[in-house]
Amino acid sequence: MNGYKIKFNGIDRLYDEYSWRLTRRAKQVWSSGNVLQGQYLDKFERELGKKYKRKYAIAVGSATDGLYFALRCANATTNDTVVCPALSYIATSGAIKRIGCNIDYIDIDKNGNLDVLKISDMSLPKALLYVNLFGNVAEYDTLKKICNRRGILLIEDAAQSQGAKYKKQSSGTLGDISIFSFDPMKNLPSFGGGGMVLTDSKDTYDAIRSLRRHGLSGNSRYGYNSLISEDHANQLLLLLKKFDKLQKMREKVFKRYKKNLFEVEFLECEKNTLSSYHKMVMLSGRRDELKLYLESKGVETKIHYSKTLDNDNIGKYPNAESICAKALSLPIYPHLKMSEVDYICDRIKEFMYV
Repeated sequence: MNGYKIKFNGIDRLYDEYSWRLTRRAKQVWSSGNVLQGQYLDKFERELGKKYKRKYAIAVGSATDGLYFALRCANATTNDTVVCPALSYIATSGAIKRIGCNIDYIDIDKNGNLDVLKISDMSLPKALLYVNLFGNVAEYDTLKKICNRRGILLIEDAAQSQGAKYKKQSSGTLGDISIFSFDPMKNLPSFGGGGMVLTDSKDTYDAIRSLRRHGLSGNSRYGYNSLISEDHANQLLLLLKKFDKLQKMREKVFKRYKKNLFEVEFLECEKNTLSSYHKMVMLSGRRDELKLYLESKGVETKIHYSKTLDNDNIGKYPNAESICAKALSLPIYPHLKMSEVDYICDRIKEFMYV
């Protein structure tokens, strides 16, 4: 083990840096006597909306809820079809199935994003839900043109791409409705989860504010309990202030990997885009062997997607299936030390060449 135990997730190190500030903020909330839908949630929604230049930001219990609410706003029903990529976290298709819609799965391109060249022949769907997988932004201009031409709603699943950009336009602004995640593994993490829906539509804003609170306001006949607490909102206000600094730290780790492993194949950003550096995904034909080898050396890695969302149709999505077979996610987080990155890279080269 050589004294190393490198975890895949660095949330414990993030907490160590900001623990006293987070504790102080928790005391602020509990001493106020208001733990739900108070000043900190209101402020967090305003600050995040301002940062991404969206008119409205609505906090919800999870990004999955955000996707579901977006589809509700598209008036999707059991007779409708929604387009989504064949490779993503199961919450993407789960939100669609929760509505009861049919799903038109589209293969991804070689970088992990929805293949825009395969969308043109699709039947008219109710919405197009695309995912910026691993933190790399999809070909937004083409997606937007398709949706505008067909009059369908464009939903951006930005759970993995907060901090990414497409032609200098931030992820979170690349959809009629965009959704961020505050899962502890995400770039803006909460020690308790949550999500944010971003939009410029007043109708969408009013509808989701009603849906997240049992439909008690507005025209919704029912809704859900989908809130983040005042404590979580106050945590996120702190980390939002530190977000750009934490992103630069992630970028430094990313570039160190690329410098050390210049001969290794990684999933790359699309042209004219900037990654969020959410995941460091290398491709290897000996992926499973490499994972076991790194574990034997004290390095934790992850295989995020071992099968497509439409696993009943094996062979239909060659790019997605290739990534499922080859992709290995390496540790990447702001507080990962350069010496640890070097150690990981040395073990990978050791596996490849010795």
